[in-house]
Amino acid sequence: MEEYKKSTEGQVMGIIGIVMGIISLIVAFIPCVGVVAFLPGGLAIIFSIISIVQASRGNGAKSLGIISLVVSSLAIILAAAWLMIFSGLSTITDSALKDPIQRQQIEKGLRDAFRDLDVNIDIDVEEHSTEKIDSLENKLRHLEGDSSKKNQ
Repeated sequence: MEEYKKSTEGQVMGIIGIVMGIISLIVAFIPCVGVVAFLPGGLAIIFSIISIVQASRGNGAKSLGIISLVVSSLAIILAAAWLMIFSGLSTITDSALKDPIQRQQIEKGLRDAFRDLDVNIDIDVEEHSTEKIDSLENKLRHLEGDSSKKNQ
């Protein structure tokens, strides 16, 4: 029986591919930045394919290249999913904001949501006045005076 000697062919490309694949997978999990994962993920796929080809030609282990290929493919799929989600949401939001009836429904929903949270937010700019700002300053000064009396 002949012994097959395993060589280290393709290991360097496999290591580069797995490192770039892990970097792209980490970046792909970040919601708004996940699209950036396409670049290192694509490079990781190229390096992992080169690793597999070199390992096949030189009788080396292909496992590192295969793992790199799987991780980088997963990162690209995740980045593509984020891209589809955000592009779909922006399309829906754009069409909703162009329709005045839907815009009013969105504003009403936001007001109701903030009202449920006990947050007093006025969406209309006209309702803001200097009287509200002055009363807020007076309340803060009053609270500040109370806290300084407690500290003495």
